[in-house]
Amino acid sequence: MQERTEYPLKLTINGRSVSRVIIDQHYRIAHSDIDDALILKLVMELNLGNYPIENEKDGFEYFVVEPVIHDDKPYRLVLLLCVHDDFLGVVNAFRVRRRK
Repeated sequence: MQERTEYPLKLTINGRSVSRVIIDQHYRIAHSDIDDALILKLVMELNLGNYPIENEKDGFEYFVVEPVIHDDKPYRLVLLLCVHDDFLGVVNAFRVRRRK
């Protein structure tokens, strides 16, 4: 399995401009109902948003966004911003249950 796939996509996240999105393909192991096209749609919903950084390690800022709604379904995105480059990384993406 290919480990990562890169797509050109201009976004502003946490006040930083990014020009590409790199999707780790690990999500495919447990979440076969999701594909890269859906993840890109979810990521585009985050444009111009500000999200709290949960961890910083080795030049990456990690954060989670939940819920991201698409077709009335909630998803969780585990993301990272590279401090030294202009990309957004998608570590994982999956549907979450709605809270009652």
